[in-house]
Amino acid sequence: MSIRDLLGHNLNFPATSPITPAALEGWTSALTVPVLYFFRRRVFPETQACADAQTAIRGFQLVPLTAAILDTAAASPLPDFEDNIQLASAHTIQAAYLITRNLKDFQPASLPVLTPEDWLALDAVTTLYRDSLASATTGGQD
Repeated sequence: MSIRDLLGHNLNFPATSPITPAALEGWTSALTVPVLYFFRRRVFPETQACADAQTAIRGFQLVPLTAAILDTAAASPLPDFEDNIQLASAHTIQAAYLITRNLKDFQPASLPVLTPEDWLALDAVTTLYRDSLASATTGGQD
């Protein structure tokens, strides 16, 4: 289950590079957890909303929400404070891309902003997928 599946809402995910089978990392801002909870709690009971937020971020590393990130976000000329927190978080981890369905609020951005589909279409991601399949077929012995 992805965060998007849980919410049908535009959320943002910094992704690091280079992409290799051993080093693929997914990051999201620590702000994502309470935002997910907030949207789920509107529809579902407390325990389910909390569990869903935790499940949705499983496998992601969290960028701590720091005063420096908040200051950077507040000083940004882009229109949405929450989006600016995501962008500042991406810069903090030196992300290669920010992955979101909300491209319009990140223009102009200081790093590439891609939809999930555009990110998956990148040659490096395609190669990662092919290499992972080949490794699974050979049992990890190339």
